[in-house]
Amino acid sequence: MSQKSSGWWDDFFPAFKPLFGIVSPATTRRHFQFLSKKLNLTAGSTFLDCPCGIGRIAVPLAKAGVKVTGVDIIQSYLTDVEQLSSKKELNIRLFHNDMRRIQFKDEFDAGGNLWTSFGFFEKESDNLLVLKKMFAALKPGGKFALHLINRDWIMANYRESDWFEFKGTKVLETRNFDFTNSISYSKWSIIKEGEEQTFDVAIRMYSYHELVAMFEKVGFVDIEGFANEKEEPVSFKNQMTYVFGTKPK
Repeated sequence: MSQKSSGWWDDFFPAFKPLFGIVSPATTRRHFQFLSKKLNLTAGSTFLDCPCGIGRIAVPLAKAGVKVTGVDIIQSYLTDVEQLSSKKELNIRLFHNDMRRIQFKDEFDAGGNLWTSFGFFEKESDNLLVLKKMFAALKPGGKFALHLINRDWIMANYRESDWFEFKGTKVLETRNFDFTNSISYSKWSIIKEGEEQTFDVAIRMYSYHELVAMFEKVGFVDIEGFANEKEEPVSFKNQMTYVFGTKPK
């Protein structure tokens, strides 16, 4: 299962890869434990991580005995996951594909689209299609997790520019928000060893009520949302949002 797409992500994410390290091991462990609990993942469970990125969640799940399938459009990410899983003697099934094009049917106990990997597409129908494909991939009774940045937090804390530095790499992000379509257009400048790369990024931002409506439209039931791993309610005070849904039996 391999299919190439073309978009801003093709150049951006390979350059972004070293910056994944900004997420601490403690944060990753907290996310992994929370998702395992909410999705009822135990040894032998099947999980679809789409997109899987560099395996931040896929690898610890596989170490816990979960049968993980990872999908990503960035081949270098998949290569890293393959090398890491081989080193740790883990069995993670990997596919190079666009998340709109996966063709799994009734296969997984659970699935996830994690860490703001949603809203990448210009057409709203394509973003909805991502949820439809994940819904189709689940077994009846299977559970799905979406974890992404909270639009209402963005609006409450909006800044036209931000910058940070990580291990000698400087990053500047300048933003322009499209209120008509709720899309954040940003320019990322990544500077390392005196060399600068710039990338244009466009992500559709969602409020919680919009995500609930999309989950319902796709067919998920028992939908619930949280601001964090403490299961506090979604609000403008919290940067991230978890949304969980279940495919009817």
